[in-house]
This record gives sequence, structure tokens and C-alpha cells, in this order.
Amino acid sequence: MGFVSDRDADAFNEAVEFRKTGRISFALWFMTNWFLERLASSFPIPSWRTQLHRWRGVHIGKDVYIGYEVIFDRLYPDWITIDDDAVIADRCIISAHGGGPTLLKDLYPREVKPVRIGRGAWISPACIVIMGVEIGELSVIGTGAVVTHSIPPRSVAVGVPARVIRTLDFEKPEVAGARPGTGT
Repeated sequence: MGFVSDRDADAFNEAVEFRKTGRISFALWFMTNWFLERLASSFPIPSWRTQLHRWRGVHIGKDVYIGYEVIFDRLYPDWITIDDDAVIADRCIISAHGGGPTLLKDLYPREVKPVRIGRGAWISPACIVIMGVEIGELSVIGTGAVVTHSIPPRSVAVGVPARVIRTLDFEKPEVAGARPGTGT
């Protein structure tokens, strides 16, 4: 067995072909991306975590909070968009691609689809969001949920797979950030 498995070589070649780049430039990009992700994962200043993920290619709006140990797709971070004022809590995983094992790749080929987290959305700790999902603005995803399909705006979704359990009903968008029971 060599230093690089056949599976690793196939995945590497697929990514190089998809990105339409050379092998060396892709390898350098990937290693830089990996380093920035590792640094962002545990950096103590939230705004710096956010900036490190921007440098990786994730499209992140203003005043977005990214928690500790958040994993954004390692091969396709530029397929992820997070709109202004969103919160991605600790240990979430957001992936823009998927595919089956080598022996099943004819049935489950690699797919890459964009992911969008809407303005003011709150992704609670330990959630997983898969490729092709859009989470609507001002929506809340409950702790540990696995989001396999798009969630409408102003919805609360929980579970595995995530399902909408209620719609948030408020008149003014600025009220969405108020603490319950405070009236402000």
C-alpha cells in the first residue's frame, strides 16, 4: 500500500478536475485551506474566526458569529454563503458536497451544490447542514439537527432529519433579536 490510497487519489483527481486547476496549485490551496480551518476552529476571538473562514472562501456577511470547531466544507468552501447577522454555533458541520464510496460512485457520484444560511438565522450547536440546503432568514435550527432539505424563513426546525415544528410570528424583524419575555 502506498502513501496515498487509491480512494485519496481518486478524490484528489476529482477535485482538481472540478476546480479546473493544476495538481500542484490545488494541493497548495488545499493545504492553506486546511491550515486556515484548523486555526479558525479554536481561535479565541470570534471576529477573527469569521475572517479566517472568509479567507478560506466561505461567503460571510456582516456581524456573523461562527462558533468553535465549526467545519465548513473543506473542498468547496466557496459554495457556502452565510448572510448578515447569522449565528453558526459550536461544532456545526456545513457541507456543500457529497458522494458515495468508491465501489458505489456510479450510483452515488460526487455532487456539489450550494448552501445558503439566511439573514439572522441561528444554527444551534452540533447541527449538520448538507449540500443544496437553504435555511431561510430568521429561522432557528435546534441543537443537533440534521438539515437535509431547505427550511422556510422564520421557521423553527428540529430533529434528525430536521423538520419544521413552528413558524415564528412577529411583526418587526428587529424584534427577532429580542430576548423572550423582555418585550425589547
